Amino acid sequence: MIKIFYPEESLDITGWKERLDRIPLKYEFIKDAAAETGRLVDGEKIVEGVPAIEAYLESQEQFALDWYEDRCDKYDFDPDAVPKINLSGAGQNNS
Repeated sequence: MIKIFYPEESLDITGWKERLDRIPLKYEFIKDAAAETGRLVDGEKIVEGVPAIEAYLESQEQFALDWYEDRCDKYDFDPDAVPKINLSGAGQNNS
């Protein structure tokens, strides 16, 4: 889960929330009165500051787009190739 800690007067969270709503990731915003700038925590990954958070969100948006993108040209795939079938039994576990 992505957790974003932000200072009380932060105006950035509206845009971050809109971006996170568009991708299938759980997130939580936590107001932190002691924070001077935003801090994002995602598991062991920690980024601080608006530019770093923006870059991280961009990477997650791209990951989500790539995950759901249906593009055969991204893979080494020959649609006309004949499937290889091993009839000799070689490589099979005979135990």
